[in-house]
Amino acid sequence: MRKFLKIFFLILLVILIAGGAGYVLMRSGILQAPKFLPSLPVVGKYFAEPQKPQIDPELIKLRRENLELSQIIKQKRAEMEKLQKKYDDLDKTLTATQESEDSLKDDIARLNQQIIDSKNNTAAQESAYKDMAAYFSEMKVKDAADILSRLKDEDIIGILNEMEKDTGAEILQNFERSKAASVTKKMLITSQNP
Repeated sequence: MRKFLKIFFLILLVILIAGGAGYVLMRSGILQAPKFLPSLPVVGKYFAEPQKPQIDPELIKLRRENLELSQIIKQKRAEMEKLQKKYDDLDKTLTATQESEDSLKDDIARLNQQIIDSKNNTAAQESAYKDMAAYFSEMKVKDAADILSRLKDEDIIGILNEMEKDTGAEILQNFERSKAASVTKKMLITSQNP
């Protein structure tokens, strides 16, 4: 009987080892479990394939839309950065251009003053005023007013007197109010004392 029990336990041990190995191989996907195993009572649940969680199609759609929108946002940010850089470059260019324009206007005013100063006598000065009046008459009114306003009041009056009245009035109108008032006041004094 002892021999019988030893053989029985040995067979039982071999069956358990083979069953365990089979179970492990089936759960790891190496062996395919027979179709009847999941329907067995008690042990069937161990051989049933785990159910995959159901994903809501609406959720999938929302995730896809979210991904697309994220990509669009990245593109728009890149475009915004390019536009900001272009704006900054244009702003720097505009500032440099304005500074250059102001510098040129100062140079023109200085050169005009030098021309006027170089013609010492009255006849030469009137000739210079006529020449300058012709130049300023050809310029844009705003630019002419800006340059003229940087000269001495006496020279402004001399140049304005050599211009046509309408052109001179337009230029005078574009001066700063205080400068226009000062020049007008001196023009009145000059016309009263010939």
